[in-house]
Amino acid sequence: MTVFPDSVDKQTPMIGYLPGPMPWRVCEKLTALGAQITNTKADASCHVDRRLITGASPKATNAFGRLASETMLK
Repeated sequence: MTVFPDSVDKQTPMIGYLPGPMPWRVCEKLTALGAQITNTKADASCHVDRRLITGASPKATNAFGRLASETMLK
């Protein structure tokens, strides 16, 4: 799957996106549960695994919408 990377979550309080540090790491938790994360950057990547469609960041919005639409129409 593709998700917003932990490395970016660590930086967001410094740039004013979040009021403080995240108390947990999404990639770390998902990996511990057995998920395979395919991206390392907050980019436009998307991924389909069976019925789960994921996008890496807000940059993936357009690609995610297209991929979701095409996947549902199949």
